[in-house]
Amino acid sequence: MPDYVISDIENAGHKITITDQLEGNLDQADILYLTRIQEERFPSQEEANKYRGKFRLNRNIYTKHCKSNTVIMHPLPRDSRKQANELDNDLNSHPNLAIFRQADNGLLIRMALFALTLGVDTQLEKYECPVNWYSRKADF
Repeated sequence: MPDYVISDIENAGHKITITDQLEGNLDQADILYLTRIQEERFPSQEEANKYRGKFRLNRNIYTKHCKSNTVIMHPLPRDSRKQANELDNDLNSHPNLAIFRQADNGLLIRMALFALTLGVDTQLEKYECPVNWYSRKADF
């Protein structure tokens, strides 16, 4: 993380913890926002490889180290190849995994932007229907 970003966040009154280990640093998190290791941002492939697999989240790590209601988010698309897998497939059915809701909501936002751009937003009212948002909760 660039120093200026860290400074801006701290100056806004937030606490930052910098660590090279995922486990043991999640117990107070309400939301986990994971992303892939962005190899293109490293000076070399070797440097990027140092971090490969260090920040993988799976059901076991989540259960051991997170609060039971911690939400799991990801910017998508996720890289679910075994060697990358920042977000293991064993979380796919977890009720706190928000990535599928994120994708659904993103579709609706893009549709709204298209309607605004095309000037048909005033015609949408006749197609409205109730939306019942919910979050399945279960003990895992």
